[in-house]
Amino acid sequence: MQIPQSAQTPPADPSAKRTDVSRYRASEIDLEGLVARQLPRDPDQSGPDPNLRQIAVGGLAPWQMRNVQAYVDLYLRSTIRVEALAGLCNLSSGHFQRAFKASLGETPHKYVTRRRMEMACRMMTGTDEPLCRIALECGMTDQAHLTNSFRRLYGIAPNAWRKRMLLEGSGYGVRETTVAPLN
Repeated sequence: MQIPQSAQTPPADPSAKRTDVSRYRASEIDLEGLVARQLPRDPDQSGPDPNLRQIAVGGLAPWQMRNVQAYVDLYLRSTIRVEALAGLCNLSSGHFQRAFKASLGETPHKYVTRRRMEMACRMMTGTDEPLCRIALECGMTDQAHLTNSFRRLYGIAPNAWRKRMLLEGSGYGVRETTVAPLN
């Protein structure tokens, strides 16, 4: 059986080989430049160039992180499920949780809890609402849930923290406060 002439491969074109070689060399030069930027600039300096932005290996892409943060901020007062966050990123729940932790250094659950506690701090210093209402407004199930989460994160009960903030003069009239544990 013979292969028709039209199906046979044409003879190698010498100019095509030159083009492939030049493309290979160009990509090799690009790679060398990338590696050179990651290496120390002089023998006394250790580590990569600090001007280069470090991207977490295995983490979320910037667009995924923006989507997750916007969703959390929007739905902070309601139940936020990991499956919903993973869906925003087109990832499975398990992969999303690993990528999220690689990006932020904390689990999605801890991130949401921290954001809720920051909101609670703003409300405790910016309003005179009772803690039970603040807890519900921040997406917590009840005041005990708020108290346990707050104490776990900041090492002080929310009511004691609020009293301290009021004594220091940073309460009720202040809408944005710096949230920091008081020791």
